[in-house]
Amino acid sequence: MKLIFISPCYNVSSNLKTLIDSTKGQTSDQWHHFLIDDISSDNSADMMKEMVENDDRYTVIINEQKKYALRNIIDVARTYQDHDDIIIGVIDGDDSLCNNDTVSLTLDAYEKGSDIVWTGHRWDVNSLNISRQMPLNVNPYQWPWCTSHFRTFRASLLKNVIDKNFIDANGQWFERGYDQALMLPLLYLTKNRRYIDEICYLYNIDSSSIPKDKRNWHEMKQISTINFVRARGFLK
Repeated sequence: MKLIFISPCYNVSSNLKTLIDSTKGQTSDQWHHFLIDDISSDNSADMMKEMVENDDRYTVIINEQKKYALRNIIDVARTYQDHDDIIIGVIDGDDSLCNNDTVSLTLDAYEKGSDIVWTGHRWDVNSLNISRQMPLNVNPYQWPWCTSHFRTFRASLLKNVIDKNFIDANGQWFERGYDQALMLPLLYLTKNRRYIDEICYLYNIDSSSIPKDKRNWHEMKQISTINFVRARGFLK
């Protein structure tokens, strides 16, 4: 069993070393890390290539067109969807892991039969953790969001999720609010989901990848996506 990290990155040069060091520092070697530069305007792409040069635990992808986080994640994850022993884990490019046992803790939960696993986290500004367990008998689309921020899932679950779940009414891939657009369909498919009450993920809420003068617009678009996804529900 192996954990495949996927990190969509945009203008993350100030956070990139912390991100890469957080996977390099894992006590388990059962992982691989995809670093995807999504048309950054800083030197993120060059830094990625330099930092992981000759390290076969990493794959660097330099996009030629803008995809945003969700499509980057799905494009990589679908290449593994026929493998039941592959676990997908998402680390945003401006965040990082903060527990060197994250891989071993996560894979242990999957060895015990889980299909979806998420862990505790802390915000950089106040150490807040909003993650918690989800009851098994609830509809995830109708339950308060609680699977933030280190989210993982068995890659084979994707075989049962069509791309329409990740696309808006105009046929465009969601650009914001990707976490719920990604996880709600997967959570809907299985009750074999587990929350690990260990702090494993550092969320940088004051992200440098979104200019402060555009923060309100991005947040409004994120709320709009989340409301749409939840109202629409699971698409077959």
